[in-house]
Amino acid sequence: MAPTTPPQPTRSQVLRRAATGVLLSGVLALTACQTDTRPDPRLTAERLATAIDTREFSDLPLTDGSAPVAEELPTVLEPLGEARGHVTVNDVAVDRDDANRATADLDVAWDLTELGAEGSAWTYPTTADLIWDEDAQAWELDLRPDDVVAGLAPGGTLEVETTVADRGRILDGAGDPLMMERDVVRLGLDKSHITPDEVESSARALAAMAEIDPDAFAARAASAGEQAFVEAITLRADGSVNLPTSAVQQVPGGRLIEDTAVLAPTRAFARGVLGTYGEPTAEQVENSDGRLTAGQPAGLSGLQATWDEYLVGTPGLDITVQNPDGTALPDGGSSPQTSGSASPGASPSAPGTSGEQTTDGDGPSSGSPGFTVDPVPGQDLTTTLDRRLQELAERTLADSGVPSALVAVRPSDGHVLAAAAGPEGMSTPIGTSGRYAPGSVFKVVTGLAMLRNGMTPETAVQCPPTINVGGMEIKNFDGYPAASLGAIPLKEAMAQSCNTVFVGQWQDISPEDEAAAGRALGLTPEPVVGLNGAFLASIPEDSEGTEHAANLFGQGVVQASPLGMATMAASVAAGHTVQPVVVSHPEIDLPTAAAPGDGGLTEEEAVQLREMMTGTVTHGTVPILQEVPGAPVLAKTGTAQFVSEGETLAHTWLVAIHGDLAVALFFNEGFGGAQTNGPVMRDFLTAAEEIFPSEPAPESR
Repeated sequence: MAPTTPPQPTRSQVLRRAATGVLLSGVLALTACQTDTRPDPRLTAERLATAIDTREFSDLPLTDGSAPVAEELPTVLEPLGEARGHVTVNDVAVDRDDANRATADLDVAWDLTELGAEGSAWTYPTTADLIWDEDAQAWELDLRPDDVVAGLAPGGTLEVETTVADRGRILDGAGDPLMMERDVVRLGLDKSHITPDEVESSARALAAMAEIDPDAFAARAASAGEQAFVEAITLRADGSVNLPTSAVQQVPGGRLIEDTAVLAPTRAFARGVLGTYGEPTAEQVENSDGRLTAGQPAGLSGLQATWDEYLVGTPGLDITVQNPDGTALPDGGSSPQTSGSASPGASPSAPGTSGEQTTDGDGPSSGSPGFTVDPVPGQDLTTTLDRRLQELAERTLADSGVPSALVAVRPSDGHVLAAAAGPEGMSTPIGTSGRYAPGSVFKVVTGLAMLRNGMTPETAVQCPPTINVGGMEIKNFDGYPAASLGAIPLKEAMAQSCNTVFVGQWQDISPEDEAAAGRALGLTPEPVVGLNGAFLASIPEDSEGTEHAANLFGQGVVQASPLGMATMAASVAAGHTVQPVVVSHPEIDLPTAAAPGDGGLTEEEAVQLREMMTGTVTHGTVPILQEVPGAPVLAKTGTAQFVSEGETLAHTWLVAIHGDLAVALFFNEGFGGAQTNGPVMRDFLTAAEEIFPSEPAPESR
């Protein structure tokens, strides 16, 4: 059977099909032309990236329902403070099934340096939807909260909390803690539990218990917020003080709050060296050149201030996305993953490596973490202080009755072993930063200048009862031994402290010579490395006439601190120029000390100075030090007169060398270096012999 031939279309059918084909081709061509002429949706995505960075969303092209989201976002982002957002626009694609829809993939990175997490970034991906508006002929953002913050639902918020890092401890020379977190109780006024009318009376009652100025505390309480806790005093919770618990509870608003604080073993322990830590006053903030911030605890003085950045560590940070309970994410699934980088050198735009967090379940939980940076504890600082010697020094001065200081330096390595101030409760660091006329202890400096000018301890010098320099008459101290007047050896002039011998050198020793001798003994004007504010001595090189003459026996305009005088004695004991060291770890690059032949102290010079200082104890001004057990004591006494409110008073000094210990003892007011300081130095060195024996044990000799 022959195959059947299919029916052929009629002419009218062919014409209709041709017309339809032409029409469809025209429609497709028109659609393609329309798509090709639309702006690139990436441009709108880039505008969103800029808006996240600037937090200005109001100028974005938005769909009708997105305006409320744009209005709320700046407020939602406020907890991020000054953190900067860096946004990278990745893929932007038009929907294959709907040419009027597009998506943009973004990588968001918040640089958290301004929030205290230096070098850390909170990074996460987001995806934004774009809708083509035919009327506006523009791509518009269908803006949602999680386009900007991953996991953020409508009505959600951000919470940012800083976690304070554990502060590094300050250790003694043996590595045991001196300043560390200790239990305390804060006594103060809780204004949230009282009426405004009760504030003043309660504040005054609490001020009386704390023994602080009632007017000042009442004013501070009045100016604080209605819900504020106004602290009056911090008390140690170690049993050293009796807490007035019942009395505080009877005061309306009175509270005792348990807490911790960075403290030394006692309130006064090495305060001039260790310093203090706490919230700065308004005056301290103003004078800090931007280092201190109101309400932010920091090192305020001493080593706590000098090494604040070393001790403080790096704070931690928690960024939490707080969504309404039961609110589902736009896709109905779990919260997108967020991550962050907490490495110190991380780039804010780089993908994060820590702080990763996902939330499982049907919807976001309230309070899910968005990002976490763990705090990094501060580093411990090792000092050269010896706790036993420091406590002995403080007991020695506790009942001094006048401002006083005792500083002990180990000549063999320059380590400052003790730096105490008295009487008990003295907070001014006069041992390390006090500036006083050094009196006759400064004759050690002048004595070195005389040795360098060709003399020896045996050189005969003239010691008249008085000497006149440019109309200024200078005499020896009352009771100076007549047997040591006239022609005497230089070492006898040192032993008996003959003023006229040393003043008589005013034409032979220049101010430059005197300053050079001081530098050789460690008395430099430069700050002590590692302890800001510490001072050694000031020896002007431009003094003339009577001022220069007075400088030569420690009056005039020369100044020194007890630390400086202990350093001077340490140099004599060591046989070379000593630089005081307060911090042993981390290692500090100290300025190079002057070496022998380059102005530094030589062993030969030191031997002669030790010979002269020996006579001060054997038959000179302070024979009481012969009672100290162990090695012979070398010393020099000093008295420097000054006028206060029309009354002539005297600073009294005594420096001593005992084995590997150089000590300076200072009293702001006293009778004389021998009479006032001698017995105190004897007792201190006798007790110190138990801690630092001045001679090696017999079996180790």
